[in-house]
Amino acid sequence: MNGLKRTIVIDGQGNPLAIACGRANHHDQKFALKTVKRITVGGKTRHPARLGADKGYDDAKFRKELRTRNIKPCLIRRSNNQKNITKAELRERKYSQQRWKVERSFNWLNNNRRIDRFMEKKTSTYQGFYHLMFIKYYLKKLSK
Repeated sequence: MNGLKRTIVIDGQGNPLAIACGRANHHDQKFALKTVKRITVGGKTRHPARLGADKGYDDAKFRKELRTRNIKPCLIRRSNNQKNITKAELRERKYSQQRWKVERSFNWLNNNRRIDRFMEKKTSTYQGFYHLMFIKYYLKKLSK
């Protein structure tokens, strides 16, 4: 596989909830919806009340899809899409400005050599390694 795209959903404290990975030539929004579907807490499929994301996810169809799943989109608008910004969207912008937590999570995942280098041929193998990393993360957190 030449490139790998990863999308991760974290909670407010930076704890990973779900991850999806696939070929790098697909758009981010496809993987974002796939990742939101994978969130399971306590054996039940759940979804976040709000979803913050960067400008790459600013699309009317994506916003509509999130709303149909009862998720409030807190997406930063692209510079060419600044018209009609409501006051509520300006207040919700703070949820998208915590991007550093997501970047920290990706950096934490990249500390594992097996995941950092693209050695595998199937994305399902990467998905399995990511789940192992999540287990390692939560076991370490529980032992503190």
